[in-house]
Formats: sequence, C-alpha cells, structure tokens
Amino acid sequence: MLPLRELNEIYRMACGRSGEWFGSGVLNEMDIRYRVEATDIGKIPRQGPVVVVANHPFGMVDGLIAATVMLKVRPDVKMIANYLLGGVERMKEVCLYVDPFGSSPRNHIALKEALGWLKRGGALISFPSGEVSCFHARSGRVEDPRWTDTAARLIRMTNAAALPFYFRGRNSMAFQALGLVHPALRTARLAYEFLDMRGRVIDLRVGTPIAAAAMAGMSTSVATEYLRRRTYVLGSQSVPARNLAVVAGRPRPVAAEIGRARLAENVAQLRSHHLYAEDRDLSAFLAPAEEIPEVLAEIGRLREVTFRAAGEGTGEPADIDHFDSYYRHLFVWNRAKEEVVGAYRIGDIGEILGKLGIAGLYTSTLFAYDPRLFACIGAGYELGRSFVRQEYQRQYAPLLLLWKAIGRLVSDCPDHAVLFGAVSISREYSRASRELLVHYCGSHLRSHLAGLVKPRRPFRPRQLREWEVRQLTSLLDPGALAATIWDVEKNARDIPILLKHYMKLGGEILGFNLDKEFSSVVDGLVLVDLRKTNPAMLARYMGKDGAAAFLAHGTATRQPASCA
Repeated sequence: MLPLRELNEIYRMACGRSGEWFGSGVLNEMDIRYRVEATDIGKIPRQGPVVVVANHPFGMVDGLIAATVMLKVRPDVKMIANYLLGGVERMKEVCLYVDPFGSSPRNHIALKEALGWLKRGGALISFPSGEVSCFHARSGRVEDPRWTDTAARLIRMTNAAALPFYFRGRNSMAFQALGLVHPALRTARLAYEFLDMRGRVIDLRVGTPIAAAAMAGMSTSVATEYLRRRTYVLGSQSVPARNLAVVAGRPRPVAAEIGRARLAENVAQLRSHHLYAEDRDLSAFLAPAEEIPEVLAEIGRLREVTFRAAGEGTGEPADIDHFDSYYRHLFVWNRAKEEVVGAYRIGDIGEILGKLGIAGLYTSTLFAYDPRLFACIGAGYELGRSFVRQEYQRQYAPLLLLWKAIGRLVSDCPDHAVLFGAVSISREYSRASRELLVHYCGSHLRSHLAGLVKPRRPFRPRQLREWEVRQLTSLLDPGALAATIWDVEKNARDIPILLKHYMKLGGEILGFNLDKEFSSVVDGLVLVDLRKTNPAMLARYMGKDGAAAFLAHGTATRQPASCA
C-alpha cells in the first residue's frame, strides 16, 4: 500500500506555505536541504535557452531541488516529469508530463511544448534516463539506466546550451534489492524512499554550460553519451592527495633567502651575451651554473618554495641536484626589486649525450629511452624545473619573457628545433582529474615515437572506469577538457598552465611517469617540434622576422625516414 495519508499531509502543508514555489515548500516541510556552492550557481545562464541534464538518483526530490535552484536564478523554468505526478495540482505550473515507459500521445504533446519553450528562450530541466538510478549487475554500480536522446535532440533543434546537474547519493539497499526481483517493485517503493528523505542534506554539483556547437559534429547517440559522461564526471571529485609529507616525512625547513645585494652583484657580473630578453623591469638571462652561484642557490630555494605550494617539492631545504651543475639556467630578474622571478633549466641534448650518455639527461631518471629516439628527434633542448614565484603567478609577463628568451635561443641555433621535458600534474589535482588529463593526452596527443619511451613508474589510473573515461576524453577538445577539469576541481583550476602552453605549441606526449621522489606527481614527457608550431605562435616568442627565418631554415631539415 502507498503511504497516501502521509503524502497528502505533506501536500496540504506545502500548499499552505505562502510566498514560495510549491516544490520549495515541500522541501521545507520535509526538512530536506540541498548543498550547492555559490560558484556553481553562478554557472547557470540567466537568460537564453538552456537544457539541464541531470542524473536521477532519488526520484521526485531530484526534480524539486533542480527546479528550486533554477527558479532562484531565472523565472522561465519548465521541467519534463513523469505523468504520474500529474495528480499533484501545484506541480503543473512547471511540469511538462511524459510517459517514460511507453509511446503515449502525451509524449508528443510534451516534447512539442518543450521545443516551443526553448525556442522562446526558456530553461528546461530534464532527466534523460526517464527512470530513477538503480543497481546494475553488469557494472556493479548504482547509476542511471541508459539515457534517451530526447535532451540531445532538443539541444540540437534549438541551439540551447546544456547544463549538467549531478546529485550525489542513491536510494536505499531495499530499493535496489527490490529492483533485482522486479522493476515494478522498485517503482512501488519510490513513495517510501521519498518519505525517508526527511532531514537529509543532498549535495548538488553544477557543471560548466556546454554550447550546442560543441556537439555539432556528434551523432545524437554520441552527444547523449557525452552529456551523460560530462554529468557523471562531476561526481568524480576526490580530496587532492596529501602533500609531500606523505612521501618524505616532515619536510625540512626551506633554506634562508639569499641576500639581495649578493644576488644583484652576481647578476651584474654577467655579460651582454647572457641577456636574452627584456621587458620593463624584467630581464631574462641564460648562464651556466659556475657563473651564477648565488643566483642558482636562490633558484633552488625558490623552486622548493613554489613547488611545495603546489603540492610538489623534494622536502629538502632547496631543490638542487647534480644535473644543475652542467645544465644552463634561464632566469628572469627584476632589476627594481633585485629578485629572481622565475626560471627554467635547459640542457643541449646532443651535448649532454656526447659527454655523459643518456644517463646525463634529467628525464632519464623518469623514463627509459631507446637510443633511436634521439636519432629521430635530432638536435634540441631538454627543458625542466620551470617555475614562476608565487607573487608573480597572476602576471603573464614573467612566463612570456621566459619563452621569448627560449625563442631567441632556438632562433639563434635553428638546428635545435626540438624541445622536450617533463611537465608535472601536481597532487593538488584530484585523482579523477589526473586520470582525465592522462587519458586525454594519450588519446589526442600521443606521439608516434612513444614506443621508444618507457616510464620507470607508470601512472596506473584506477578511480574512473577506463572505458568510460576513454569514451569521454575521445570527444573532448582542449576547451571542453579545461571546462571538465574545472568542474571536477570545484572551480579551482583547469589544465596545468605549462601543459596547456605546450599543447598550444603543438606538443606531443611520449608517456607518463609517477615521480615518487617529487611528491608522487605525475610527469608527462612532452615533445615539441617547433618546425610544426603555428607560425603566429612562434612569432609571439621569436618576433615575426625571427620566426620566418627559423621556419625557412626548418624546411631544409628532414627527419630520418625511419622515424616518419
């Protein structure tokens, strides 16, 4: 028997509440609260056609919360709902009723109304599964049944934005067990599940709006699956991995700052050929370790400070190793403040291989190389240990100046057209985000030379189901990837800035390694052949004439046939 008396009493009490939408009244009468961050609310478009695509873990409560949240932002909200709710008179003001279990004439009428509503610029809430989430023996998870393509078709027909809503949670074990006996028993249990929601707090995540144009090249079924994955990935948040203390015990205190006078004296000793770029008070110098002992000590200290703040670092007083002694160091110096702003470590690949062999390359500690790799890529530079100190990270000038200096270095030696090195994905990123980034790069950016590289400690994804995340990342472009990471990271970060930069340069990925000696960050080995970089991007760093001369030189350079 259905608990009609209790349901009718809730209905009566909610109807008696004035000054609020009926659904909000029901939530208040049952003391059901929802938790959604203000930054997520800010993602809801205030005007224009939008289709909310939501998972459906609980039942009626999902719709009440979704509509309440949307109505706080805009008044023009409708919701596609089960026709069984048609008997609730006060719900009719927002609901368009369909029969999710069959092809009723009411479905055609409701969809026609939904289409007109969106064409007039309204907002529409949809639960594409049409049914409440349940246990699936095949996946071993409680999740929505297969989504119908109605929402995707409406988005395509009206050029509406899609807005993912993810509700965290599920119904009781009794509900799941009854569904295994017969789906009808599960449906009959929904009223009791609704009453059991009293006093609960429901977490809601809102994703970044997805423009209809982002799905223009997809079939309707693929677009539907894409919307589902963009919704469910919102539930993949996890607490970022703990800091380096997990790996190295309690980190040692950072070394004392090198005095500004000593630094300024060291910089003043550099000659004009060490100066590679300038911008107002900032100067970029490139020098060997033996010529900048004071500056290098400060670089090591600042590396550790900066990397610790990002959940990385060695745990030592300064980040200095034996590679620093024979690599060159590109650093930005603020003349007015007499301080180091940022730096890169740069090594000539051919020079290091000639003197020390493959073991002389820093990245050989992370990856095992087939010697044929270096015959294939030719002359170039290994880049690494890059940082911009925290006080300057909101400014673009330091990173731009570092790259203008790198552009000058390459344009002066155009045979050295290849850059490669490790790019870190820090432990500040959740496990889910790191897996998304690794899968995306493997799907979209994998180099044909990747078979010549083997990570010493492979990163093994385990939080997200591999087939699902591969399916999602295969559909993402860089902008959509950034939005997805932004959602998972609760609006705190998207693609790591250096990885994003290399992607813009046309970088390819050779592999990923888990660096146990550096706070267990994930290191991606990136390869950039600047001869293939967009000329406009090159001109930003080399200047228009420098880029043209470099590319003209590059047309005469041919990669070995065995590497093609």
